[in-house]
Amino acid sequence: MTIRRTTALAAAATVLSLTALTGCNDDAPSAAPAPAAPPATTPAATPTTPDAAPTSAPAAASASAPASAPAEAPAGGVIDPEQALAQAARTPYAASQDFRTEGGPLVATTTGRINLNGKVRTGRLTESLGAGGGSAGDPVVVTEDATYVKSGSGWRKSPLGDRIADYHGYAKALSALGPAARKGMEEQNGAPAFHLSGTLDLEKMRAVDAEHYLNLKRMGVTSFQLDQWIDAQGRTVRFDQRVEIRGTATRTYGTFRDFGPVEPVPAPN
Repeated sequence: MTIRRTTALAAAATVLSLTALTGCNDDAPSAAPAPAAPPATTPAATPTTPDAAPTSAPAAASASAPASAPAEAPAGGVIDPEQALAQAARTPYAASQDFRTEGGPLVATTTGRINLNGKVRTGRLTESLGAGGGSAGDPVVVTEDATYVKSGSGWRKSPLGDRIADYHGYAKALSALGPAARKGMEEQNGAPAFHLSGTLDLEKMRAVDAEHYLNLKRMGVTSFQLDQWIDAQGRTVRFDQRVEIRGTATRTYGTFRDFGPVEPVPAPN
């Protein structure tokens, strides 16, 4: 990560989905034609070969919680991705998220504070969609049993879905590709991180992100390029996914920061 992710926003912006991909507003119309081509300035035109690394990282949004110390690399200075991911699976955590999806004339953005790697992924988000990401954004609260979207002066409650993506599952899938996907140590935000990169077959993602898998499958996607950076504790610090949807190159990318213990997310009043 909740409300069910719809394909409408993904089609309108030719995006993957705002849950990591971070889910999207289910008030959007049920179908919209994909744009003919992405804008000339979109970063979605980055190479899509397994070895290609993204050209830039998104700027971090203002912190919504006190920052914790970044994870240090283990002795020897090299993170073992399998060990790090195994540690992360045992330790739920909170992080601030700043994501952007580009492709076609519309830009979707998602910022907020989320809890990852727990039994249920929860958090508080702000989602926007428009030219240049231009709307003020819709507040979203994802609790353990439902999702709430601000509607006028009140909140609309929907059943839990997968609005917040399983980033840990994506990193594990990349690591499982073997040595070719393990690009080695790089610095991210002033801290050591391990870079994973590869092309993931969509069918392998059914168990990781079932709803997102179905949305992409309906749009004819069979694989996508993913670059992901994890720290020594296996937490995702940067995520960059590129895919072609109906002839349009689309990129969803973002960063995580200000890691800390899981935070309570009550239902809004």
